[in-house]
Amino acid sequence: MDYDLKPKEYEIMKFIWANAPEGVTFGEIHDYVNSLGKTESRQRVNCFIQALLAKDVLTASGEDRHKIYTPTVPKKEYDQLIANKLLNQLFNGSLKTFVSALSGGEGLSGEDAKELRKLLRERNKKK
Repeated sequence: MDYDLKPKEYEIMKFIWANAPEGVTFGEIHDYVNSLGKTESRQRVNCFIQALLAKDVLTASGEDRHKIYTPTVPKKEYDQLIANKLLNQLFNGSLKTFVSALSGGEGLSGEDAKELRKLLRERNKKK
């Protein structure tokens, strides 16, 4: 799946994921979006929600004015998908090249290298 969320859509999804098992109402989403700084009309927020519904990352249940919105994909799964997409698009799937670019090509600090080794050990234990 390639969800291709725009920045505002991702902000809305972060809010929904944070409130996930209960889901959220349109009013809660609208209030949240407006708490981010720039005031958005109800119509504009509805456009973001419609885009998220069309991308199948969000689902709606209930009647028109009382809909509850819940995610169709967990945040962890979405984050993994985006990380893999980035790794493949920019670094030909090479974690080594990615880490090198992330560290500025100068190698990792001792602490970062230790954390990376720990993550890789944990990943290998799961296989």
